[in-house]
Amino acid sequence: MRRRFAPCLAIFLALGLAAPAAAAALGDFFGSYVGVAEVRDAADRVVETRHMDIEITAFRRTGFRIRWVNVTLVDGRRDLPGVERRVAEVTFEPKGRAGFFVEAQSVSPFARREEIAPLAGDPVRWAKLDDAGLHVFSFVVLPNGRYELQTYTRQLTDAGLDLFFERVVDGDTLRRIDGRTVRTD
Repeated sequence: MRRRFAPCLAIFLALGLAAPAAAAALGDFFGSYVGVAEVRDAADRVVETRHMDIEITAFRRTGFRIRWVNVTLVDGRRDLPGVERRVAEVTFEPKGRAGFFVEAQSVSPFARREEIAPLAGDPVRWAKLDDAGLHVFSFVVLPNGRYELQTYTRQLTDAGLDLFFERVVDGDTLRRIDGRTVRTD
């Protein structure tokens, strides 16, 4: 079963290597950002609005960490029942050629190191930095054997970052998110 997964993973990793090396340096992205995003469904209808809080920092000298908080609004407000708050973090370290990163395993002397098991539903994540921005990819094999690919692109602007997200399941785009942020530091 693992051998069948390897060619598929190789294709997605190759997608992450296609663009040339960066015009912006990784350190240019480091900072804190706040903003708003619109979530669109497959029919390109806005289905929700989110407040975003993003922090990009250095990790182990040559890598980076992205932490984010998304607050899904209810009727454009954060103070109503039904508001959802999601917090996530992922770290990357350089691997291979310049501008290419893989997810870094957490290092804890007290925790048993677990190998990523993509066929058991663990996401495989990688990132690349190129002239179009900082891209983060997440590939998951779903329990029914289908695949999901999430792509996040963060582009520097004069004010902060623009964010573009796409969720694709078996080749069909199910969700898009467009967001704008300002730098807060």
